[in-house]
Amino acid sequence: MRNLSDLWFLAAAEFADRTAVIHSDREYTYRDLDALIRAFAAALRERFAVEQGDRVALVMPNCLHSIVCYLGTVRAGGTALPLNVRLKAEEMHFILQDGGAKAVVAHAATWTTVKEALAGLDAVQHVVGIGVEDEAVAPIEEALLSPGDVPPLGAGPDDVAAIIYTSGTTGLPKGALITHGNVLFNVKAAIRGHGLRPEDRHILVVPLFHVTGLNTIMPTAFHQGASVVVTSAISPREILSLIERHRATTFFGVPTTMILLAQTPGLEQLDLSSLRLIAYSGAPMPVRTIDQLRRLFPGVKLHNFFGLTETTSCTTVLPDSQALVRPESIGKPVPELELKVVDDAGTALRPGEVGELLVKGPSVVKGYHSRPEATAEAIVDGWLHTGDTAYIDAEGYVFLQGRKKELIIVAGENVHPVEVENVLTRHPAVAEAAVVGESHGIFGEVVKAVVVLHPDATASERDLKRHCAQSLASFKVPQVWEFRDSLPRNPSGKVVKRSLCGEE
Repeated sequence: MRNLSDLWFLAAAEFADRTAVIHSDREYTYRDLDALIRAFAAALRERFAVEQGDRVALVMPNCLHSIVCYLGTVRAGGTALPLNVRLKAEEMHFILQDGGAKAVVAHAATWTTVKEALAGLDAVQHVVGIGVEDEAVAPIEEALLSPGDVPPLGAGPDDVAAIIYTSGTTGLPKGALITHGNVLFNVKAAIRGHGLRPEDRHILVVPLFHVTGLNTIMPTAFHQGASVVVTSAISPREILSLIERHRATTFFGVPTTMILLAQTPGLEQLDLSSLRLIAYSGAPMPVRTIDQLRRLFPGVKLHNFFGLTETTSCTTVLPDSQALVRPESIGKPVPELELKVVDDAGTALRPGEVGELLVKGPSVVKGYHSRPEATAEAIVDGWLHTGDTAYIDAEGYVFLQGRKKELIIVAGENVHPVEVENVLTRHPAVAEAAVVGESHGIFGEVVKAVVVLHPDATASERDLKRHCAQSLASFKVPQVWEFRDSLPRNPSGKVVKRSLCGEE
C-alpha cells in the first residue's frame, strides 16, 4: 500500500459483504460504502473540479457522511481539511482561509456557524450540505447520485492526506500536514500497540476531526475488515447502550468520559460482555477510576496511550498489566518510534531526569501548512519537539510532567503542574484539577490550584492542602486555591490554563 486509497481499495475488494459501518442502527457493508465513496469522489472531480492537492473542508459531527466524504476526498486526489465542529465562526474562518479550502462540506448541525465563517472567503468555490436547506448549497444526495467513477490519483506515501489544525492554546492554530505514509504507519502502530483485531466492532465516538478517530480507529478497522459503530453521542448512558446493542468490543475515549461512565447508575444491569478493550488518552486517569473500571468490566484490558496531532496519533501505549502499577505513565513507544528527553541545550538526559520530550519516526508529520519557520523550529533532524516536559524511567516508561511553557518556578525550584494535579485528583472529593503559576512578590511564582469537586462532595482548602502535603514537597503545595463548577476548555476539550492565571 502506498496511500489510503490503496488501503480502502483492498478492503472493499476483500471484505465486500462484511459490515463496515453502523450508523443510526443501520448497517452498511464494505460494498455499500465503496459505492458511496466512489460517487462522492466522482462528484468532487467532475462537478466541483477538485484537483490533486485541493483542500476539501469537512465540518460535521461523526456520521456516515464524515467517512464517505473523507475517503471520497482522498480518492479524488484532494486533501481533507477536517474542522472541529465546536469552533466559532471566526476560528473556522481563519482555518478555511489559512488552509486554502476550495470546497466545504457542512452538516445541518454546523451550517449556521459555517455560513458565517464563509463570509469573505472567495477561494471557497463549492459548498455541499448534509441536511442543509439553503439554495446556495449543493445537497449531498445529488453528489452521491453521481453515475461516474474516477480512478484514484496515485498519491505517494509523502503526499498529504489531511491537514489537521492544532488547538492553538499558545497562539493561532497551525495545520499539521499528515501524509498517507503517516497514516499507514499509524495503522500498523495501532495493531501492535493496542492489539486491534479483524473481528472487532469499534465504538467510534471520538471525533473524526481529531487524530485518534481519523488516523487510528477508522483506517485500522477498514484495513482489518472490522466494523465501526459511528456516533457523535456524548452521554455515557447512550454510549453504553450502543455498546450493548451492537456488541462492541473496543471503546476509545478521554478520561473525563471514563469517569462519568464509571458513575453511570444501573451500569451493572447492562450486558457489556462483548467489550474487551478500553483505551483512554488526553489527561491523567485517576487511580480510583481505573479501580472502578476494573470492577465494572472484569477481564477488559485497560490501555493508556499518548499521541499528538503532530505524531499522527498512536505514539506510546501503557499496557493493561501496568494500568495500576504505573497509572501516571503513558507507556512505552510503539515499535519503530524513538523517544528521548533533552535539556534546553538539546542534550539527552538520563533516566528520571525531566526535560522536553522528543519523538522521531514514521509517525512524525511533514510539517505545518505554510509555516516553514514553525516547521523548522518544531522538527529538527527528524526529531519533533513536542513542547511537553517528561521523564523516562530506567525501564523505558514515559511520564509526562506538563507543557514546557507551563513550568512553575517557585523561588528557583521547578514545579511541573501535572505532578500536583495527579496528587489532587487522588483525593476522593476532587473530580478535576488544573494547576498554574501565580505571580508572587517574594517567590516569583507560587502554585495555584483550580479545583472541581464531585457532586455532593465537600473538601476545604485546608483539607486539600493537608492532602497535598502528604505527597509533595512544601514548595509544590498550592498556596492559592479556587473552587469552580467546571474548568474552561477550548473546542478540542483541552483545559485553557491561560484563563486560570489571568491571561487573555
